Amino acid sequence: MNMNQIDNVLKVFTIKNLRYNPMPPPLKGGREFSKGPMEAFLKIEDVLSLFADRRIPLDTAKKALLYARHAILPKQRYKKEILDRLIKIYDEVIDVLDRLRSPDRVKEWLLEHGSPRKKIRKLGEFF
Repeated sequence: MNMNQIDNVLKVFTIKNLRYNPMPPPLKGGREFSKGPMEAFLKIEDVLSLFADRRIPLDTAKKALLYARHAILPKQRYKKEILDRLIKIYDEVIDVLDRLRSPDRVKEWLLEHGSPRKKIRKLGEFF
């Protein structure tokens, strides 16, 4: 990855680009961080969206983010600049959860950043 690509990734990896995901994968087995840093970024959306939909409690959301931040991210082979940015975002999002504390407020906060992520349709739904 060259510096231009790193700069482009860093522009995407901001707290303002986190959006509500109406169809997040489950906490366990949902994202594979080894596929790349975008998976780590989208994991944040997944956790926040699961909490916003009341599918996980606040303490589970925080534990999932803390686990990813401290146990998974440091083991990835991401470029230093990207890893540093992801760690910063995870820390910021944990602070947001501490401040907002309510699923409704978290969902509202995510929706302020843009429309929900589009649902990925299955091939069978087109026929």
